[in-house]
Amino acid sequence: MTKAGVQLGLFFCMALILVASASALAQDEPLYDADFDIPTAEEKHFEFWGQAEFRMYERLLNRDSAVYEQRFYNSRQDELQADLLLQIKPEMSLKYEKFGFYARPRADVGWSQLPLSASSEPDEPSERFFKNDQHWAGDIMLEEGFAAWRPDPRFTLETGKKVLKWGKGYAWNPVSFASRPKDVDDPDQTREGYVMGVADAIFSFDGPLQTLAFTPVIVPVWERVNTGLASDESVLYGGKLYFLIADVDMDVMAMAGDYYDTSLGFDFAMNLTDNFAIHGETAVRLGYEKTVLHDDGTRSVDEYDAWSFLLGARYLTEDETTYLLEYYHNGEGYTASQLETYYDYVHTAYDTYQATGNAADLNKSKQVSSYYNQSSVGQDYLYFRVSQKEPFDILYLNTTATVIMNLGDGSLSFNPEASYMLTSNFELRPRLILPIGGSDTEFGNKLNAARGELRCVYYF
Repeated sequence: MTKAGVQLGLFFCMALILVASASALAQDEPLYDADFDIPTAEEKHFEFWGQAEFRMYERLLNRDSAVYEQRFYNSRQDELQADLLLQIKPEMSLKYEKFGFYARPRADVGWSQLPLSASSEPDEPSERFFKNDQHWAGDIMLEEGFAAWRPDPRFTLETGKKVLKWGKGYAWNPVSFASRPKDVDDPDQTREGYVMGVADAIFSFDGPLQTLAFTPVIVPVWERVNTGLASDESVLYGGKLYFLIADVDMDVMAMAGDYYDTSLGFDFAMNLTDNFAIHGETAVRLGYEKTVLHDDGTRSVDEYDAWSFLLGARYLTEDETTYLLEYYHNGEGYTASQLETYYDYVHTAYDTYQATGNAADLNKSKQVSSYYNQSSVGQDYLYFRVSQKEPFDILYLNTTATVIMNLGDGSLSFNPEASYMLTSNFELRPRLILPIGGSDTEFGNKLNAARGELRCVYYF
């Protein structure tokens, strides 16, 4: 990291620590008195909370990766690079009788030592800053914001921008047809929603079928609204049926519309014992079209019904160690040989450019880079996560280690991390991401050979 980047990062981190410490010291000492009346709980009509987060990244570039050779073939970058990000996410809710409102806006300001690549405009309502700057980026967006009407505890109607949380998987959700994909490196991170209308009707019964719920969804697509869901302006219709049968959660879901591949899905979750649970989901995308690059630089489009599925298990030990294992088959992904063909083509094109100065083949590979360089681009993955609460009896410390493996080519990412609550509302989260693999594998062609980060989070 540059000297200026280090100083700026330390300044923001120390500022957050001072704010958190001052907040903790300002609290009065608790007074304990056994003679008191328990007050009647009053429903709060308005609530406001949120978090401010500052992240410092240090990355070691993989100069032999396909991503690096495509982006920086004519502008070699320093091997060690730094990034800074300040993110503020307030949340608020308003309740009055049968009506409610929830909002979670987000403001980002980031700096990157690497030149930033061009990106499309975010969905409305949002605004992007520093549009022509190569190192600074900024956004103000509404991640979630919707109004709700609940005339009865068994019926809810919501409209606005919402994250539709369909699926039982932790790292992936193939049945989540109207949600943005999770960040597999950080599945718990909040996501931006889509504008939609959602209803939820719940019915209860005596017998094996204990609960039935129906959730219809309408999702419009036009201009800068929900643009990633369909290839042109459209209105998508979908729904989910939820069943609770003999303590087994099950869902059946569907989504269809113009310029959209009709999708069908099913998921389930159940506890086998008090500390051992299994879950799974499967989905099919009808008429999916996959762009494939061949070794001669030509492209073709394969059309087929793409089946995806996930199976997972979670186990909690007596000493509060949590084991999570998931297998994911991505029916829309590329086989190991298709990925190898793409990476070999990029490496050969880069060698040609170095020898002749001709970047035609590299530019040709860039035309399909948005397909091949995305996360979880392969077909078969294994996700294994181990979390330990307060190891060695260290209070307020949680440690986690995650392995994400592409089973097709044997490459993987190893991600150790920790979380420590410095005060009741200030958290430190260091993390390391280490992609491991050969030159013809997915994780061996990530931009970073290693990435370390420190997050300073203040909750308010």
